[in-house]
Amino acid sequence: MSGIACTECGARLPANAEICGECSYPVTAHAREANEVTQATIKEYRLIQLLGGAVIAGGLIAAAADSPIAAAVSITIGIATYITGLLGAWWNTGN
Repeated sequence: MSGIACTECGARLPANAEICGECSYPVTAHAREANEVTQATIKEYRLIQLLGGAVIAGGLIAAAADSPIAAAVSITIGIATYITGLLGAWWNTGN
């Protein structure tokens, strides 16, 4: 979800908006900067989610190789990592 929030009324705006379409308030450089930081943060947490998915996949491979302890540990850590990425992205976007 790309875009920024109007600092006056909170309406969602395109990232390149000059003024708010709802209240005609000008979009500030601060709002654009905050949007860039938020987008970078979301990318970091998406990478954490990807890492969690890879660890889960490794656990499934271990399960197929008849290694139940390694599978259980990997899947547990993978799920925890994936959930951490989801919660981090949610928490840092203010939704």
